[in-house]
Amino acid sequence: MSYGTIGRQTASYRQGLVLGLTMAEIMLLLVFCLLIAVGVALAAERAKLSETMARLKSAETVAEANAAMVDTIRRNGRLAELLDQAAQPSSGTSNIDEFWRKLVESNEIVDKMERRGVTRTALREDAAYFARAQELRQQGIDPDKAARGAALMAALPRETADRTPEELAALVAKGAAAERTGAGDRGNGAHDWPPIITLSEADGYFFATRSAQLRPDFEAKLRTAVVARLLDIAAAFPVDVIEVIGHTDERPVTGGLSNLDRELPAAMAGANGIEMLQPADNAGLGLARALAVVKVLSSDARLRAFRVLPLSAAQLIGTDGKLTRWDEQGDVQQLRRIEIRMRKSG
Repeated sequence: MSYGTIGRQTASYRQGLVLGLTMAEIMLLLVFCLLIAVGVALAAERAKLSETMARLKSAETVAEANAAMVDTIRRNGRLAELLDQAAQPSSGTSNIDEFWRKLVESNEIVDKMERRGVTRTALREDAAYFARAQELRQQGIDPDKAARGAALMAALPRETADRTPEELAALVAKGAAAERTGAGDRGNGAHDWPPIITLSEADGYFFATRSAQLRPDFEAKLRTAVVARLLDIAAAFPVDVIEVIGHTDERPVTGGLSNLDRELPAAMAGANGIEMLQPADNAGLGLARALAVVKVLSSDARLRAFRVLPLSAAQLIGTDGKLTRWDEQGDVQQLRRIEIRMRKSG
């Protein structure tokens, strides 16, 4: 075999090899392109699936809300009946409009009552009481005067036990004159203020030392004797506000920082107990103690018509009602006290 023949065979082999490699590369390129196309298609399908799932979840949320609304409507028989009537082709929507108008108006009335201290629970549970008060007004009877009359009748056995008939007649005449002039001796130019209730440690009304936490016997007296006294005063005077003032002695409060700015809102709302309050001065201690009493009085259903407010006088006012002179620096039980005053708002 000549050299030329071998050369031609070698060249042919090389050409075949190159052609084979080129075809293989083309096939690989085609496979790669197909994989890319499949990947793009899968990504698009995945995006569509995610969008479909999101729409499904949104539809489920709407369906749950609709189901809750339907359940609410079913519980209100009157509203369900009105909606059924509105679904009839010949029916109008005037009944539904009237229903919603009354509903909104009723809600506004309830909100106004709550701002005056009457809760929704009281409106629901004591409906007969409010209906009776309305009946009395329609009959020309003032409920406030009726309450004062009841208090007077309750007090008669105590006040008239040792009175002569002449003295009783004079008392009746004085009461009639007071009714005509407005209240007590004010018709003669004097003022007839509600009495102040003083609860001092000297009389057995104790807080925990350097604390606003009520002792159990103090709390029990608040719920019984003190509330009864407040109701007696309210029956005799046109009052609707109860002010609770905390007084301390002149000894300085020592130790720690005050947390009243941070904890007072939670204590007033009932989220935290009074024991969480840490006053750092007498002003804060007086306010915390007043708040402890306010929480007890406010929880009594008999006082729900009153606004009960906490105030602090610290060590500034003595038992004589005058500014202190800072001459009683020691342990003075009479100075550590709670004073409760009643007045008319506005």
